[in-house]
Amino acid sequence: MLSSHRQDRFRAYVQHLVTRHTHAVAQLPRWRHPLVGYLVGLLLVGLGLGVGMVERQLLLPFSFPGVPLLFAIVLVALLWGVGPAFFAMLLSLLVLDYWYVPPFGTLGAYGLSGLLQLLTFAGAGIIIALLTHQREVARVRARVAEREAMLRANQLEATFEAMNDGVVIYNRQEQVLHTNAATRRLFGLGALPSKDDADARHELLLQAVQLDELGQLLPEKRRPLTRLFAGEVLTGMQTSDVLMSTPDERQVVLNMSGASIRGETGTIERAVLIFRDVTERRRLEQRTSEALRALLAMAEVLVQFPERLRRDEETTPLSDAARVGQPLVELTLRLVESVHVVMLSVEPEEENVRPIASTGFTPQEEQQWNERLRAVPFLSDQIGSHTLLSHLENDEVLILEGMTLPFYTSVLPYYVRTVLVAPTFVEKRMVGVLCVDDGSRVHTYTAHDMTLTRTITGLAALILARAQLLREHAEARANELALREAYLRMEAFLSIICHELKTPLTIMRGSLQLAERKVKRLVSSEALFPDEMRRFAPILALLERARNQVSIQDRLVNDLLDASRIQAQTLHLLKTPCNLMSIVQEAVEDQRQIKPARTIHLEMLARKEVAVYADADRLVQVVTNYLTNALKYSSADRPVEVRLHVEGQIAQVSVRDEGPGLPVTEHERIWECFYRVPGIEVQSGSGGGLGVGLSVCRTIIERHGGQVGVDSRPGEGSTFWFRLPLATHGSIDEEVVV
Repeated sequence: MLSSHRQDRFRAYVQHLVTRHTHAVAQLPRWRHPLVGYLVGLLLVGLGLGVGMVERQLLLPFSFPGVPLLFAIVLVALLWGVGPAFFAMLLSLLVLDYWYVPPFGTLGAYGLSGLLQLLTFAGAGIIIALLTHQREVARVRARVAEREAMLRANQLEATFEAMNDGVVIYNRQEQVLHTNAATRRLFGLGALPSKDDADARHELLLQAVQLDELGQLLPEKRRPLTRLFAGEVLTGMQTSDVLMSTPDERQVVLNMSGASIRGETGTIERAVLIFRDVTERRRLEQRTSEALRALLAMAEVLVQFPERLRRDEETTPLSDAARVGQPLVELTLRLVESVHVVMLSVEPEEENVRPIASTGFTPQEEQQWNERLRAVPFLSDQIGSHTLLSHLENDEVLILEGMTLPFYTSVLPYYVRTVLVAPTFVEKRMVGVLCVDDGSRVHTYTAHDMTLTRTITGLAALILARAQLLREHAEARANELALREAYLRMEAFLSIICHELKTPLTIMRGSLQLAERKVKRLVSSEALFPDEMRRFAPILALLERARNQVSIQDRLVNDLLDASRIQAQTLHLLKTPCNLMSIVQEAVEDQRQIKPARTIHLEMLARKEVAVYADADRLVQVVTNYLTNALKYSSADRPVEVRLHVEGQIAQVSVRDEGPGLPVTEHERIWECFYRVPGIEVQSGSGGGLGVGLSVCRTIIERHGGQVGVDSRPGEGSTFWFRLPLATHGSIDEEVVV
């Protein structure tokens, strides 16, 4: 594992050397390529051989044929490296062995003396080649390093100059050593006179590290240079802002970050500060803060408006727009740079305008403004163009020249340059116009100002809509209270009337029963002749009809009384264990006796008892109501079916007739109090009822924990039913008030 790691490191080192050698070779001229060195080495050895032969022929006393060859090796090693130098040395050895070492003219036949000569030459050649090569390699590397250093310096300089942030280097004496182009641009140094450029630049850059974000002088300990030379690093939260006035008459906010520069001994010798222009960012932050304050102010106006509306209604009879206007124009003056703010209301039908609120005018100007609007009430005349009016009606914010608006030219004694006009819409109708101007000052309204103005008009629309909703809610609440009061009075009236009617009805029913008994006793006696008995038969029929009508009236009064008790929550239920079969049988038998001519089928269970926990009298009332309705709204010759069955722990009683039936839309409404289905007429008997019986039945069954319902279609009759839970063991008597 370790060996493999070492091999990898060795390969990487070799690859690094090869790369550096390749890079170094690539930096050399083409004629210094190693292949050229081999050829030149061959030529130089040949040249040395020729020189040696000449010396030998001339028999010079100091001739040594190896000297030219050594010079050839040195030259090749110096210019082309070790490889070509070794190649030249080997060629030189061959030349020396063949021409200069006895025996001459042969290779490899030398003796010990010749061998020593060749080895001496070879050693000298190798040493000379290596030394020469090392020197040349060192020189080439130094040259490459110099070029790389120069390239890096140029890269750093280019980066330094290309930065958008200003970079300034100071020494410990707080002197400026170096700046980049961004610094000169940020600080406006190009506007300085050339004759005192250096001094003014130094003073300005020194001033930048002595001021704070408000342009005030910083204490010595808080100054950035002091902190940097103390070893701090100004990054992140440690950075600081400075407000500067530049020579080209600009106000800029610069953010400063920086670090220390240490020397060879580790001491801090210099400091670098980076200046970033954050003017737009700070303006955006300020606008965001202003927008947040505006939002809070708008929310405050919106929250306080209902209370202000209620308070103003108690003191002054103003319109909603008048109450909204003044707080909003004051809010607009705070948020949008302006001198005057005007709010006008617009009558949607006639496009007439009238003043709502204003701020920034003198009392005399405001009076003239109101008189001008009363004299020329049309919006198109005040705006000055139907085209501009159409833009406003399309909910567009306009920027107009002030002198084109008549209600400015006739009121203000000076020239108004620009007016920002924004419409107010409620339910897609233009109900107002907000005008903002900055007087005679030179001011350009930005998209931010237009957005704020549109937001304020939207707030005005929201407040007006809310005021309308509050007013409608108050009116609806008042109507609801009035209806509730009328309903309560009606319930009290019904309760009184029902109690007052019960007494005469009881007397009438008792009197009719006594009269009927006396007539029947007289008819049954033997004192009357047959002709006289026949005369009493119509009287009995009249008495029976009167008794039936009294029963109907008594039932109606009882229904009204029960409805009144239900509304007053005083209807009493006395729940006891009882038999639902007996209750249904009792109600059916009563109706059979009252209506002997009608057919009522009763379908019961084979069992003897269906135990429920209920108020038996009230259940008889429900079954009776179902039966009387079935008999009343079906033909006299058609039967009525009553059925009792049990499913699980639920008992169901249903009454079916063959009447006209009910549409599906009426299945729920028939259970409402005092509701009668239109178009449904009584088909047998007399009296139509008050529409309270089914409502009372539903209440009684629901208070027993059951359900009511109807299954019906037009032309197919109706089946009214109710379901009750079966009684559980251990039920006890209980009185419930519903």
